Amino acid sequence: MPFVRGDKLKTITTLDKENYRAIMVEEISIKLFELGPTRSARVRWALLEAGLTFESVQNGVDIFKSTELLNIHPLGKLPAVLINGQPLFESAAIVTAIADLVPDKKLIAEPSSWLRNLHNQWVCFTLSELEPFVQSTEINSMDFVLPAEQHVREIVPQNNMLYKKAAAALEKHFSRHDYLVDDQFSATDIVLAYTLCWGQEQKLLDDFPNINEYMDRLYNREHCTLKKP
Repeated sequence: MPFVRGDKLKTITTLDKENYRAIMVEEISIKLFELGPTRSARVRWALLEAGLTFESVQNGVDIFKSTELLNIHPLGKLPAVLINGQPLFESAAIVTAIADLVPDKKLIAEPSSWLRNLHNQWVCFTLSELEPFVQSTEINSMDFVLPAEQHVREIVPQNNMLYKKAAAALEKHFSRHDYLVDDQFSATDIVLAYTLCWGQEQKLLDDFPNINEYMDRLYNREHCTLKKP
């Protein structure tokens, strides 16, 4: 994973709505609770792309017992952040919030725009049509979440089938586009990439050349926090 760069940065956070010109500079404090293999990789990647410095809290698996984490996330899960002291959890929500902090970086479309609707569309697609199935397979294959006696291994073939069905829609999209929204890299790609990397790890995407080319573009980005399986 890339190195952490610090805990604070002065950056543009407010735009003149009439001419989209930055008019105020505010000091932003960001504290990220993270653990490398978790969805916190999405948040770290977004922070690095945004050029925002942050404080990292990562105490191995012991972080899940952290009282401070539980005060942010009711289930004590990762990632979680404090942005100027305000708590937020769920990786897609955090990535979106980070992108909005730096409009000059163009990591996300403006709120209420049609391109922003497309961001929401693809994020929802990722979290509903892809991610549940690779997560279910992992839960039923590893003892970290559930003990082996509670695993339902019979669900794995169905998970694989449904994941590949959704991946086929992405394969078609990437036959015509390099990225998800407006043919340019954005926060939307950060959210999807984590879930596709998960699929690659489970050997579900070997027959999807357009997706694999897309992922190679993302793996080659300077700040990508994902490792190609």
